Amino acid sequence: MNGCPDVTVLVVAKAPRAGAVKTRLAADLGAVGAARVAAAALLDTLLVCGTVFDHRILALAGDLSDTGVVDTADLRYEVAHWTVIGQSSGDLGHRLAQAHADAHTRTANGRAGRILQIGMDTPHVPAALLQDSARLLCQPDVDAVVGPAEDGGWWVCGSSDPAHVAGLAEVPMSRSDTGELTLTALRGAGARVALVAALRDLDTLDDAKVISTENPGLHVSAELRCQGVG
Repeated sequence: MNGCPDVTVLVVAKAPRAGAVKTRLAADLGAVGAARVAAAALLDTLLVCGTVFDHRILALAGDLSDTGVVDTADLRYEVAHWTVIGQSSGDLGHRLAQAHADAHTRTANGRAGRILQIGMDTPHVPAALLQDSARLLCQPDVDAVVGPAEDGGWWVCGSSDPAHVAGLAEVPMSRSDTGELTLTALRGAGARVALVAALRDLDTLDDAKVISTENPGLHVSAELRCQGVG
C-alpha cells in the first residue's frame, strides 16, 4: 500500500484501562472518561495505519479484554488484523527500544526491514504523512526518521536498523527536550536522520479541544463531544 513494502508500522500502546492511560487528561475528564478517549484514539491510529501499511505490529501493554468499563469491541475487531506482541518491562524508553528490536525480528521474510513506530497520541495523523514518512525512510541516504511533537517530544520514530534506536532506552521520555535527546542518540549511533512534519500530541484538555475541532470525523472527536469537549 505504501509504495515501500519493506516498511512495517509499529504502534506502541497501552490497553485503555481507567487509571492507566491519559492521566493528564483524566484530571479534567476523570479516569474512565480519559480511558474512553484513549480507546478511541488507539482505534483511529490503527485504522489510519491500516490504510497505509500492509505489515502492521502492535506492541501492547495490558489486555484489551480486561479494561473494566471501557468498551473495546471495535478495537479488538481491528486488532485481529494486526500482529500483536507484548511490551517489555521497564520505563518507556526501554520499552520503545525493545519493541523496535522485537518488531525487526518479525518483519516479512524473516529479514530486518524498516520499522516506522508511532504511539496512540496522534490519532489525527494524516495517511499522507504516514506515507511520506515511510517513503523517506526508504531513501538510500536515510537510516532513521523522526517527527517532532509540538511539546518537544516526538510522534514518530523510524529506523532501518534496531541498533540505531537501541539508545532510546537511555532517553528520558515525556520531557520538553526528549526530541532533541532522541536525535542526539540516533546520530550518536551513526544513523543519518531525516525529519518529518511536527504534530500535536493528545495529552491535555487543550490538546483535545484543538484536535477534535480540527478533525471532527475521528472516533476520538466523537468521544470527546460525548464528554462535552470540542
